[in-house]
Amino acid sequence: MVEVTLYFHHGGEWLTSPEPHYDRGCVTYWKEYDPDLISFIDLVNEYINKLGFVGVQELIVLAPSGKYFEIIDDEGVRTLTSFISTVYKSIHLFATEDCELSVDVTDIVMHDGSFLLSPIVNEGTDCSESEDDSNNGMMFSCSDYDTDELENFVTKKKKHITESLQYYKEIVKGMAFKDTAEAK
Repeated sequence: MVEVTLYFHHGGEWLTSPEPHYDRGCVTYWKEYDPDLISFIDLVNEYINKLGFVGVQELIVLAPSGKYFEIIDDEGVRTLTSFISTVYKSIHLFATEDCELSVDVTDIVMHDGSFLLSPIVNEGTDCSESEDDSNNGMMFSCSDYDTDELENFVTKKKKHITESLQYYKEIVKGMAFKDTAEAK
């Protein structure tokens, strides 16, 4: 059995021109993971519970061909895991939040056979890459993220905004109010 490393890319941004690609960001990973245990809900929960996403609109994987494919459900995960081999055992995942624009990519179940055509190229992360045969010819490495900073980020994103703006006592440029009474 081949174990995989799942890379969760986050904190960057999607650029759509000329082709969709992910720019910058950080990477966390699950190393030496049993591919039979991968489930759609576990991948989504990693983004929500550990990386501070409010909700996941799309779960996207970068194929060795350099193309992005959307994983919609466990059928998509099964399609993805069917490609796992001694050559393809590093899976690069991305997500869009519910509040972001969606990325126009093909459902992995509908792939046209181009999934494994060529090795991954750097798609523009803050990570550096180096040659490594165990990772489709490329290895992404990121300095460890500051867990306190990540927890603070998660806390800020999960704050519930109440009508009384209980947690938002400071006025900041760009804030909008429905009337003068609310602004006071």
